[in-house]
Amino acid sequence: MPPLNILTRIRRFYKVPEHHPDIEWTKTETYRRRLEQVKTGWIISGCCMLAAENIAAIVGIFFFSSFMSFAFLERDEE
Repeated sequence: MPPLNILTRIRRFYKVPEHHPDIEWTKTETYRRRLEQVKTGWIISGCCMLAAENIAAIVGIFFFSSFMSFAFLERDEE
């Protein structure tokens, strides 16, 4: 039997079913495409943070990018 990754162990410990809709969402092509877009967005945000000379601008970019990442990766209601 192959070794289980940490997420599988946590799911088994808390008895979360394997076929939960939120877990199935992370295995779809749409989610993977959105994840790549979020990665690109973070690279652009990081470059903007490096170019900013103001700590307030850096913190603002960070919080805005975090919010947009969570909002963009949320499962669509069907």
